[in-house]
Amino acid sequence: MSKQFLIGLLLLCCFPAFAQEHLQQSKKCGLTLAGKVTDQHKETPLPAANIVLEELNQAVQTDLDGNYHFHELCPGTYHIRTTYVGFESVRQEVRISGSVIRNFKLHPAATELGTIQISGHRIPPPATQATGVLAGQALEQIRGESLGKALEQISGVTTLNTGPSISKPIIHGLHSNRVLLLNNGVRQEGQQWGTEHAPEIDANVASTLTVVKGAAGVRYGSDAIGGVVLVQPAPLRDSVGTDAAINLVGMSNNRMGNINATVNHNFARLPALSFRIQGSLKKGGNAQTPDYYLKNTGFTEQNFSASLGFQKERYGLEVYYSQYNSNLGILSAAHIGNLTDLLRAIQSPVPLESSGFSYKINRPYQQVNHDLLKLSGFFRTGEAGKITWMSSFQSNNRAEYDKHLPRNEERAALNKPEIDLTLSTFYNEVVWDHRPFKNLTGTVGVTGMLQRNRYSGRFFIPNYLNYTGGVFWLERWRKAKWQLEAGARYDYRFLDVVFYENRVRTEPQFTYHNFSGTLGGIYELNHHVSFSLNAGTAFRSPNVNELFSNGLHHGTASIEIGDQSLKAENAYNVVATATYRSEKKLNGELSFYHNYIQNYIFLAPVFPATLTIRGAFPTFRYTQTNATFKGMDVSLSYHLTELLSVKAKASLVRAFNVTANDYLILTPADRFDAHLRYEAAQAKNAFFQVGGMLVRRQNRVPASPVLNGEPREEPAVTFVPVNGDYIAPPAGYFLLQASLGKTFMAGKQPIEISLAGNNLLNTTYRDYLNRFRYFADEMGRNVVVRLRIPLNFSNTNN
Repeated sequence: MSKQFLIGLLLLCCFPAFAQEHLQQSKKCGLTLAGKVTDQHKETPLPAANIVLEELNQAVQTDLDGNYHFHELCPGTYHIRTTYVGFESVRQEVRISGSVIRNFKLHPAATELGTIQISGHRIPPPATQATGVLAGQALEQIRGESLGKALEQISGVTTLNTGPSISKPIIHGLHSNRVLLLNNGVRQEGQQWGTEHAPEIDANVASTLTVVKGAAGVRYGSDAIGGVVLVQPAPLRDSVGTDAAINLVGMSNNRMGNINATVNHNFARLPALSFRIQGSLKKGGNAQTPDYYLKNTGFTEQNFSASLGFQKERYGLEVYYSQYNSNLGILSAAHIGNLTDLLRAIQSPVPLESSGFSYKINRPYQQVNHDLLKLSGFFRTGEAGKITWMSSFQSNNRAEYDKHLPRNEERAALNKPEIDLTLSTFYNEVVWDHRPFKNLTGTVGVTGMLQRNRYSGRFFIPNYLNYTGGVFWLERWRKAKWQLEAGARYDYRFLDVVFYENRVRTEPQFTYHNFSGTLGGIYELNHHVSFSLNAGTAFRSPNVNELFSNGLHHGTASIEIGDQSLKAENAYNVVATATYRSEKKLNGELSFYHNYIQNYIFLAPVFPATLTIRGAFPTFRYTQTNATFKGMDVSLSYHLTELLSVKAKASLVRAFNVTANDYLILTPADRFDAHLRYEAAQAKNAFFQVGGMLVRRQNRVPASPVLNGEPREEPAVTFVPVNGDYIAPPAGYFLLQASLGKTFMAGKQPIEISLAGNNLLNTTYRDYLNRFRYFADEMGRNVVVRLRIPLNFSNTNN
């Protein structure tokens, strides 16, 4: 690993000499757009004016002197919309090839009507929170990846994996139900309680991915202990015409193909009406390590979404529908028949089952279908502000098929799943944004949710009804270089569970409620330097699987045991961030965080393993402790020359079991990522990038195991705990990566094409955050081809 890391460093050091002779013009990202917004007649500055960068779905407000600025922009053409209460809005096109200053002068309107433009997502996250954004060219370069893998591009975010095709985001060491996902403004409610239950979201719908790091429970509700992920589509088209885009992605390792198409249209005869249609297809086969194929790891996806919006100055309505469908193969080698073979599989350097390449998906596998319907609207309450309303309905169905046919002959004859889960969720939210008053802007909101879970087949979690409600209030004060924010929230949850125990109907009920708060501030030292500090609390009630799960968790090939005595988690989080942004050379951000979680719930390995009629499986039990998560995120970019830049990021997490005075299991290891990027002056939008990622071995692991109270073990088989787990953490690793791309012109039609290589040295490794590290290696070398064709039509006869 050290030799490979030295090779990467040599490449980074030697490449500048090669690139020096090509220096002529500036064609780089990291550009700044700045300026001032004023009253055209009085020439006075307009504070708190809204500036929206439409292509990136980013928005800022002017300071007290009317100044605004955007950073980290790539060369290109952008549309800027400027709005201010009592003034006519302005929309202008800006072409950026270098850092520029663009001022805007607004005309007073005849009447003081609000002119803030509505978009199909929630308000931006609080600025006092540490955030990361993935948009524009950076997002296009990871098209075709899962949502979890895409979010890895943001510092402080890693992924928890189950095999090569299932991943979910980890923020500051926390994952699953502690990370809240908002899909186009709607809380994503699916069977997310399992480590292998990846978010049922098509990442192709997003024009911006935003990660709010740290406790964000006041604005977004319970469960946001670790943070929030905002999946935001672009705003609907607001000018007459049609545009579209076609994206094609191909991968060499698992021979995956992905096609995605999007069409946007605005009607000339009814300009307030716009719509968008989007769809994608994805199919991949068995993934390949450097030495063998991973049997039965193919997958398919068929996704669709549509939006219809009607927007006037005083009111607006939008309907959004999306459907997600996937079929996921589960690594066959993870499902073992007896304890002797399970021990042999864990100790073996290769899986006990192997195969060649195939697209066919056999048992064990999962079928997941998710439907989302959202209705939203807004209307302006005169001079008082704006009310936004949203209602949504989600239906999530998960069918899990074991490796062998059901023992029930009827279910076996019909090839029915061993577990069939359906989760239905109805959610409502009403939010009032009041108009600015003496440097204060604020939001008051009420939320409510009704959720119902039903199952058939083998018992794993029971049927239940979940009633949740909340009310919150956030206020922001802004003056000169200071911004302060404070908020409070109250959440209530009632859980009504129904199941049969020894053929007797049991209906336990649970009630959870809690207050949350946040207090934060930002100090802008000057145009380049700012400091922020945020302290917040959040709470999370135990999930039904943590309380009641009892049996085989199919996707992770493990036995999981719940505990009905678990209490709600309470988190107390502090994040401090320093940011430096220069128009030319250096940009960087450094964050430190400390998160104390009272009654932290986690899944601990227990010994010995369990033998069932369906096979032998590692066993895990939900347990509770007090824990701390603390660490650091850092990201830097520096332009060595006009055409050559280097970017680096690192994240460190330290998770500690305070009660047991020991480390916590499944904590991300230290990781460092750096790359060098060269953008040719002679070729339009051409680039070459090389770099790598170094992940250290996770040495901070528990020392003591948890005993299995009800073992079913073969006397001749003994599992010896290693670091409180079934196997010691794997060695660290270094992955070499490179990519290049260019935009070609076919007549007047641009065609964007790129080529990327991951794990170019074909390194054999296992990742500590992969639940299947017990049985198999990670994917080997993978070459990815991406093609994007943006289409624009000027037809106005519609």
